[in-house]
Parts: sequence; C-alpha cells; structure tokens
Amino acid sequence: MKKISLYFCFLIIFGCAGFEPIFSTKGLTFYIDEIENMDNNKNTKQIVRNILSYKLNNATKKNYSLKINSETRNEVTSRDSKGDPLTYRVIIITGVKVFKGTSNSLFDNIDIIKNFTYSYQTNQFELGQYKKDIIDNLIVKIAEEIVLELQLM
Repeated sequence: MKKISLYFCFLIIFGCAGFEPIFSTKGLTFYIDEIENMDNNKNTKQIVRNILSYKLNNATKKNYSLKINSETRNEVTSRDSKGDPLTYRVIIITGVKVFKGTSNSLFDNIDIIKNFTYSYQTNQFELGQYKKDIIDNLIVKIAEEIVLELQLM
C-alpha cells in the first residue's frame, strides 16, 4: 500500500512539469512599442494596464503602436408589470487602432464588443459590486482578445 501511495504522490508532483501560461510573453512574435489612451476613461486605463506587460523592446520581433478607446453602456433589457427593471445589460465597446512600427499610417483596426446580462438585486451596494466585477471580467477578456489579434497579425 505504501508503494502505491508513494507512486501516486510521485505521479502528481512530476505530472505537471510541462505547465506554461497561455498568455506568457516568452513565445510572442510581436511587441508593443507604444500604447496611447485616446479617451481618459477608467475602463480604457484598465485595458492598457492589462496589455502593459506586452510592452517589451525586442528588435527581432514585429512592433506595433496602439491607440485604444472604449465606451461602456448600461441598458435595461426587461421590466416587470410595474415598470421596474428586472435585467440589465452592460456593453463595453472597444476600438483599437494598430500602427506598424512608429509610422503614422494605420495598419489595422480591431473592434471588440463584449456584453453581459445580469439580474436586478434589491441591495444597491451588492448590485454595484456585482456590476463592477462584471466590467472587470469583461475588460480582462477584451485585453486577452487584443493580444490574440496582435499575435495573429
């Protein structure tokens, strides 16, 4: 029995040796030279902060300059018979202008729209916190999609 448990522990410890993060900067074929925030929006600042780790300086890779702007919309999607809101939808629309190198000519445009529908809660503090968490998760997904699009260029 000791041999089996020892073998099982050995398998668990050394079975995860090939783990690598999906969005690591090690195998990238590009780097970001400059990131410009087009509007002074809080969500755009968070997107820039999430992409900032890809701002490396490597002359052997393709370099891009980015101009990012975003817009957040909140919509009421359904109401009850009294007219009170039942569900909401938060929409984040992000536009990224990609410039090749340090040139001023536009290389590509990336438009990303993410949305999430959530239910109304009677406690307004919990509703605000839930909405903030939703927006933070959508921003992380947008940043990952931007990096993926840049990797595929």
